[in-house]
Amino acid sequence: MQDYDDEPVQRPRWLGWVIIIGMILVVLGLLNLGARMIIGTSSDQAAAQTVAAVAEHNPALVGGKTLIDGSDCMRCHGVERKFVGPGLVEIAQRYKDRADAQAYLAQKIRQGSVGEWGRTIMPRHPQVTEAQSLEMAQWIMALADQKTP
Repeated sequence: MQDYDDEPVQRPRWLGWVIIIGMILVVLGLLNLGARMIIGTSSDQAAAQTVAAVAEHNPALVGGKTLIDGSDCMRCHGVERKFVGPGLVEIAQRYKDRADAQAYLAQKIRQGSVGEWGRTIMPRHPQVTEAQSLEMAQWIMALADQKTP
């Protein structure tokens, strides 16, 4: 009787190459992600320039930006890029001709909305005071002049 435990199992050579190539792709993907996190994308840099321009022209409105950064607004809205909801510049562009735009946006921040931008639901933010929501809306409306659609 022959004992087969002494002989190593022969695996196909291509399997090793598939594993090596897969590991290389994973490493390249992680390096790409890390580089994008460190350097940032061009749209992130453009958004930072937009915010800096508004802060330079309207230093009194920086408090509204601080309130927006401190709340959960940026989870759904980008400055220029759409995530779940529209970008802040797009919101400002849409309502810039409206006479009561700041009060309207302040109300939407506190009470939320449904159906204004498609099927997306904006939740209410009752923890934000009326003064804070008005300050946030003023900051958003200041973004309207920074970029044309």
